[in-house]
Amino acid sequence: MAQSKFSTNFLFNVFGSIFPIVVSLGTVPFYLHLIGTDRYGIVAISWILLGYLGFLDFGLSRASANALAQLGHATSRERSPVLMTAFYSNLGLGALGGLILYPIGDMVLLHFVRIPPDLMAETRHAYPWMAVMLPLGMINGVATGALESRERFLLSNMLNSSTTMAGQIIPLICIHFFGPQLTVVLPSIVLSRLGMIVLAYCVVMALEWPIRPLDFDVTWLKRLLGYGSWVSISSLINPLLDTSNQLIIGATLGVTSVGQYTVPMNLAMRSQVVATALARTLFPRLSRADRGEAVDLTRRATASLTYGFGMICAPGILFSGAFLHMWVGGSFADVSRPVAEILMFGAWTNGIAFLPYGLLQGQGRPHITAKVSMVEILPFFCVLWLLIKWWGLPG
Repeated sequence: MAQSKFSTNFLFNVFGSIFPIVVSLGTVPFYLHLIGTDRYGIVAISWILLGYLGFLDFGLSRASANALAQLGHATSRERSPVLMTAFYSNLGLGALGGLILYPIGDMVLLHFVRIPPDLMAETRHAYPWMAVMLPLGMINGVATGALESRERFLLSNMLNSSTTMAGQIIPLICIHFFGPQLTVVLPSIVLSRLGMIVLAYCVVMALEWPIRPLDFDVTWLKRLLGYGSWVSISSLINPLLDTSNQLIIGATLGVTSVGQYTVPMNLAMRSQVVATALARTLFPRLSRADRGEAVDLTRRATASLTYGFGMICAPGILFSGAFLHMWVGGSFADVSRPVAEILMFGAWTNGIAFLPYGLLQGQGRPHITAKVSMVEILPFFCVLWLLIKWWGLPG
């Protein structure tokens, strides 16, 4: 029964990861047609800025998921302080982050990004709405963690998928009726996200009831920050390692090579939804289990992922050249083919590492993953720069 439930939750997480990707990709042509490339680019840069400031939750979403999973099916009286402490802390940190994001975003968009003059005023008036998005995203992470700590992955994925769909489709409806201005697009994104977060918390409250709204606990805050601060270090470093490739390629080989690298890189990263889903499914159990049981679970899951994910990556390595020729064609595919082959192999090995990474964090040792990330920064950049200088894009 437990194995069947685990397999079902894994499938929920796989489809829950794929669905938002499909929805996002499917709506891109409509946005480009309705609001134009310039406005869409401004929205895209805003999302990037939001992503970089996500570390401001200091890992509290992950910390609360770990703490609530350890409490398991404890009474609401025991779980309520964790949930409310994480909620109020993330709300406060998100508001602070929004205040930081507003001037940073204003500076980046209006002074470093070449925005057409006719969109300057429109961008300035609309951007405060994007700053509001940061606290909403951070408190949504707490709700997701609460659901997943009880292994309610179907509910969690339904809510996350609905949030993605609402955030993509409702703005299109508003654009149709009110126009393509950013002062329509960004508020509609924020308000649709707000509505879905309210729904998510209604579901969480129904599961966790009775919740005491004033259950803020300083002791729990210290424990959550002690765990979450290490998680936030990893959350800050890992995106830097993921995106620095393009920056160094652009600086050494030029912007054309960035495009030839980015296309296969995005394909390789999309393939990791299987590894991500398995790690996500396993995390609550690793948080509750004792050390021996957690190690055994991780060992068995790693063996399954090694073979199962390998069966996905192997065809990707073998047929990436043919796929790229069909998709983008010509000389672009010829240059990107060896890159795709290397990156698909890297996606396989890196995906397997998600499980021991989750084991360490689930067992309350996030400091190890954070320290490993810090140690690898300098060697990573040195090796990356040297290999690109020696072997070009495949390096």
